[in-house]
Amino acid sequence: MTRILYQWILPSPVPKTINDNLDSYSLPFRSILYRRGCKTAQDAITLLLPKAPDFPRELALGHLGLAANLIKSALDKNLKIAVYGDYDTDGITATALLSLALKKISSRVIPFIPSRLNDGYGLNQSSLTLLQKQGVELLITVDNGTRSHSEIAYAKSLGMKVIITDHHLPPDPLPEADAIINPKLPGDPYPNKNLAGVGVAYKLVHVLSSYFPEIAPDEYLDLVALGTVADIVPLLGENRYLVKQGLIQINQHRRQSLASLLGAAGLSERNITASDISFQIAPRINSSGRLSGTDHLIPLKLLLSSASSECGNYAQNLELHNHRRKHISRKMQERIESQFASRDPLPPILISLEPENHLGVAGITAGHLTSKYYLPAIVGAIGSDSTTASCRSIPEFNIVSALERNKDLLTHFGGHKLAAGFTLKNHNIPLFLEKMAALAESELSSFSLRPSLKIDAIVSLSDLDRSLYRELRKLEPTGEGNPAPVFAVLGVRAKNVSKVGKHGEHLKLIVSDGTNSMPGIAFGLGSLSNAMPSKFNLAFNFTENEYRGRKEFQLQILDLQPI
Repeated sequence: MTRILYQWILPSPVPKTINDNLDSYSLPFRSILYRRGCKTAQDAITLLLPKAPDFPRELALGHLGLAANLIKSALDKNLKIAVYGDYDTDGITATALLSLALKKISSRVIPFIPSRLNDGYGLNQSSLTLLQKQGVELLITVDNGTRSHSEIAYAKSLGMKVIITDHHLPPDPLPEADAIINPKLPGDPYPNKNLAGVGVAYKLVHVLSSYFPEIAPDEYLDLVALGTVADIVPLLGENRYLVKQGLIQINQHRRQSLASLLGAAGLSERNITASDISFQIAPRINSSGRLSGTDHLIPLKLLLSSASSECGNYAQNLELHNHRRKHISRKMQERIESQFASRDPLPPILISLEPENHLGVAGITAGHLTSKYYLPAIVGAIGSDSTTASCRSIPEFNIVSALERNKDLLTHFGGHKLAAGFTLKNHNIPLFLEKMAALAESELSSFSLRPSLKIDAIVSLSDLDRSLYRELRKLEPTGEGNPAPVFAVLGVRAKNVSKVGKHGEHLKLIVSDGTNSMPGIAFGLGSLSNAMPSKFNLAFNFTENEYRGRKEFQLQILDLQPI
């Protein structure tokens, strides 16, 4: 199997009028702003300096007042309240945020996260029974619950009042909860339909603060930033403001739990960005829940704690779990890739359903296959009676629609067009494999499958200076909806090429145009070390690398094209 060849989409020239409007910025940065919809200086200011939203009262999230009144009543009566979250970073931060806020008022708050491996996603009856036995009378979900009809009905039968806070697409009909807060509900007036689960919890805490002055919503913006970035929602508008403010708090090391996490990860001395959340912090928070034989509640316990020694212990555990998770992921990726090594061409959908597959890293592995080979991928673990799997896909193949068309074979399924999950009985596996392969073949055969790479600006190496880097910093936080700018340099050569990384999986080199040169790193392209073209065009992010206190500019290479 060879590496993916990207289809570069080169930038069109910035129209003269717009170029003149943005003349206070460098030429490369004008091109970047134009590709983000900025046509005037005011457009640029709106993007670069996001403000807190000032929506009128009539555009507030539906049911916020109802939910706040239910919570106030429960607190006034000293009832026991459960905050029921999810096992990913968005769900964990949302659980911590709402629990910490409620604990300002009452000690009778039970934060709860289900086990990824034992309970699965969302509400389940055994967990609800456990909470009922602990005396819970008000159940508040965060980052889940919108599709849990039978579980909500069961909680109600146990005598609980139920508030759902969620951001996933709702079904029709809705579950019969006492209040549902979800910006995606039909008819909900709230303008920001892309809040993460932690963002919805934050909006609820904002309203609660009007009843309880002990609650200060903005002290939780660091948690909002973590969950929002990790859940890959668009970093535009309100989300961009929330994450920008949250990153300020993270870098001020106000919260002991996060300071300990950064310390254990060796990140204490660096300026944390949204990219660090995506690739360094969130994987650590997620790691415990992916592994068997570990306490899946360690990330939540960490975020709820403010004791230095306790936070240090939890953070060290997460570090160990993350190392173990990476080892398991790499071994599983290598094993599954070897199964396809002799297949040329590759099948239209990569599927590995095996007893030895580790369910905790199935989604990571499926994502790796999709990223590397630009094909939909399904990875699952076969159990004694049923199989559970994770799916990742490409824009040309709607994976949840494909599952919908085969729902008669599935016990459960859900997700969206690029990521999904399902469970099916083992006796349905052969027919499922046959139908999914036929469907992928039918839908993808007309495409020449190549991912696109949108270039924001074509530059020379001499353009990559401190001044441009300062401008790029204004775009932070970057991520979904506001990606890190992609530059291209043309006709360059490589020097001092070497493999780096524990397993030689990355490529380190010096990029030169004959006059100027700059170091570069190409993650995952170590195989090119002995096959570098003599001259090539390069697509990259312009970054600053910090190692042992020394900073230098670096090209984070995304693709190269021989010329």
